[in-house]
Amino acid sequence: LFRGPTSAFKDVALSMLPQLITQAREQTAMSHEILILTATSGDTGKAAMAGFCNVPGTKIIVFYPDQGVSAVQKAQMVTQEGSNVCVCAVRGNFDDTQAGVKEIFSLGVPDNCGIRLSSANSINIGRLAPQVVYYFRAYADLLAAGRIEKGDKVDFVVPTGNFGDILAGYYAKRLGLPVGTLICASNRNDVLTD
Repeated sequence: LFRGPTSAFKDVALSMLPQLITQAREQTAMSHEILILTATSGDTGKAAMAGFCNVPGTKIIVFYPDQGVSAVQKAQMVTQEGSNVCVCAVRGNFDDTQAGVKEIFSLGVPDNCGIRLSSANSINIGRLAPQVVYYFRAYADLLAAGRIEKGDKVDFVVPTGNFGDILAGYYAKRLGLPVGTLICASNRNDVLTD
């Protein structure tokens, strides 16, 4: 999963999401432009910007905490090319960026402005659904390697910041994948754990 254009596990889902949004827009004959608002603590931002770069009918704005991403992640985001991408540093932490994006969503935009809001965060099922496949793929790889037998339960330890990836694991379990325990691992940014 780290072999994508930005070396983030989110590359797979965020390469697929723009295609899903484009197809949905075409199938519904929507004339509105889709404005993607995304909060990031690092990986999501660049992966989303790379995925949506120059995708017709879309624009993306990524918000990141000014002092809350690595130098590499910041460099990746601020150097992203594309006529439809924008990145904004926020004074505060990731929770502040996310709160700002949620506030914009709660306010909405007038219908006559020609814009529909969406997100590249895991609140968007189009982002989350492709991540479910990661768990099925991991299970299939374990089967192929002879590490487990069909039907054996597998425990997953998921490093997470904002729960999306482990939620995808939960959905995989609900879809019938033999998942044992899902362990949510976090670093000192333990808001989710708390």
